[in-house]
Amino acid sequence: MKKLSLAVIVLFSIYCKRTSAQYTEVLSLEKATEIALKNNYSIEIARNNSLIDKNNATRANAGMLPRVDATAGTVRNINDTKTTFFNGTEQNKNGAHSNSYNANVGLTWTIFDGMQMFATYDKLKQVDALGETNAKITVLTTMYDITTIYYDIVRKQREINTFKEALDISRMRVKNAANKYYVGSGSKLDLLASKVDLNADTTNLIRLEQDLKATKINLNNLLAREVTIDFTAQDTIPIDKSLTYEETRNRIMSQNPQLTAAYLNQNISKFGLKEIKANRYPTVSLNSNYSFLKSQSEVGQTLSNRNLGFNYGATASINIFNGLLQHRQEKNAAFNIKNAELFYQQVKQQLDASLNNAYNNYVNSIVLIGLEEENKEVAKQNLEITVEKYKLGNITALDLRDAQQNYLQADFRYTNAQYEAKLAEIGLKLLYGSLY
Repeated sequence: MKKLSLAVIVLFSIYCKRTSAQYTEVLSLEKATEIALKNNYSIEIARNNSLIDKNNATRANAGMLPRVDATAGTVRNINDTKTTFFNGTEQNKNGAHSNSYNANVGLTWTIFDGMQMFATYDKLKQVDALGETNAKITVLTTMYDITTIYYDIVRKQREINTFKEALDISRMRVKNAANKYYVGSGSKLDLLASKVDLNADTTNLIRLEQDLKATKINLNNLLAREVTIDFTAQDTIPIDKSLTYEETRNRIMSQNPQLTAAYLNQNISKFGLKEIKANRYPTVSLNSNYSFLKSQSEVGQTLSNRNLGFNYGATASINIFNGLLQHRQEKNAAFNIKNAELFYQQVKQQLDASLNNAYNNYVNSIVLIGLEEENKEVAKQNLEITVEKYKLGNITALDLRDAQQNYLQADFRYTNAQYEAKLAEIGLKLLYGSLY
């Protein structure tokens, strides 16, 4: 009965493990980017900042629309009064009440300010466009980080699978050395050496798995979801081999978001100078008021009084002298324009350097993929032949270990070449603002 219960427990445990493995999420890069676009905090903050800039880009915020204010109030007084009239009569009252009520609606509208309001409105629209561009930069940067981490996970998954295959050979070697030792045809030295290598391989596998787990946590963090969620990445690293230098450069110079942001900052600086120059001109405003006033008193010659009326007018003002502040502000604004133009040229120069470095990496990485793939196949064939010869006793354990290590290194280099080629590809695409 106890043996039956133990068997049931074992079978149940195996079933649970298989069920757990069966439902491990297979996360595609497309799904990961979809989750990030919905959840990532940096992207959400950038979008909100862009919406703030959009909300600010209005005519009202530029001062083009009139302002209407309304006020209302009441005052109650209680006074002891003593009044003497010209005819000698007196009027005395203690605790005399008097009340007053007022209401006013006023309109103020600046109709001319040296075109400053139009410059401000144009600047706000450029700031709005800059906010959208900055949000795009945040999205692209986040997507780039997600893509690099995702394919790093693919790389590490492959390395682990390859290492597990090599570990099977190490176990076979230990078993073979143990059998030979116990029948007297092998040395204890070979057995101990095989165990040391097996333990070293096991340790390396544990470290690889831990590194993979940490990388998955980093990706989950970028996706703004529970960091302990386990998943498997799709085991492919597709490389777009169609990128050309001239086409990529043309797209960068026309689409790069950093270059677009630098251009928009130039425009913002120019409109800022127009705003300052507008202060040289007069400001003309229209104003109008509609008011109501009512007062009541228990003493005095007037029992109550009420005023209801409308007034309107215009005001004009101009600065005559402000300690040369106007000149200084215009000069500083001109320097801002010059700096914005220099920064634009600097960004172009940096993009040109980044393009050449990234494209060279891209071309060389694609070449390396072919070479490393060939090396991997040769190393694999060599390992297969070496394993068979080792089983037949034609070669030593040291020869087997060398072939095993050569295959591991060749496979790792091939996977790494694919990964680096992918990084070079998305690095180029990041420069022209479109990763996919």
